[in-house]
Amino acid sequence: MSAPSRDPSLPNFLVIGAMRSGTTSLFHYLRAHPQVWMSPLKEVEFFIEEGNWWRGLDWYRRRFGDRSKALAIGEASTAYAKYPEHLGVPERIAACLPDVRLIYLVRDPIERIRSHYEHRVHVGSERSPLQEAVVREPSYVNCSRYGLQLERYLEWFPRERILVTTSEELRTSREKTMQRVYEFLGVDADVRPDAMQREFYTSQGRATYPPFMWSIRRFVKHRVPVAKRAKEFFDSGIPRSLGRLSVPSSSPTRPRSAPVPDSVRRQLAAVLREDIERLRRYMPEGFGGWGIG
Repeated sequence: MSAPSRDPSLPNFLVIGAMRSGTTSLFHYLRAHPQVWMSPLKEVEFFIEEGNWWRGLDWYRRRFGDRSKALAIGEASTAYAKYPEHLGVPERIAACLPDVRLIYLVRDPIERIRSHYEHRVHVGSERSPLQEAVVREPSYVNCSRYGLQLERYLEWFPRERILVTTSEELRTSREKTMQRVYEFLGVDADVRPDAMQREFYTSQGRATYPPFMWSIRRFVKHRVPVAKRAKEFFDSGIPRSLGRLSVPSSSPTRPRSAPVPDSVRRQLAAVLREDIERLRRYMPEGFGGWGIG
């Protein structure tokens, strides 16, 4: 599975996360650049052992078959920054893509947790109140431990090949932020694709499942060995034929964004403070730490 030198049939950059931090918007801004080619499938998850690693490198190459004359070839999978939920990811990337560049998009960690929670409520995989869910399910906090996630990659990649930026910068200073991203990838940084006028969301515009469909989806994904990418199967043609629900914005069943209760915010801030200090070492001078660190 290793690739000891640069293989032109494989990507030369990856967006590794973080989940619920604006990676869908970044994905569209990247793919809109004429010198960038992105795998049409967001969340390829090739370097995840429980994901598509078993399919092999030839399968991964085929995700990038129509790249024409692109200078930057990439994919975006937020699961690549979900340690310790997924182990061994930086090692696999380093073995297959030794010269790859990495983009890590981070967000106010407590707001990211809130969005993560609301996303899971929306798709039917979370029913507990926020204050219970964040204690019971470690992935909520772990995905917001940006220092921890970043340092896992720094064991395998030099700092200059990892670009860390924030979703807040992407939202409020989009052109400047994307110029920095394009420069990092070695493409024309003066290009301003029309797509940059939009923000792209996944939860608010995404169809959800009826309860019985979510149960079937979870069973197939976790219990059927040959269906290791059952999520792709269910998220493509099957839901459309079996009645996947598209919940309008006015629907009372659509979760409304609500602020994190002060007591929960204080609890999360205390847990995350040390990690924010770790992250600060890799951020530009003046990084505020979202008022936590």
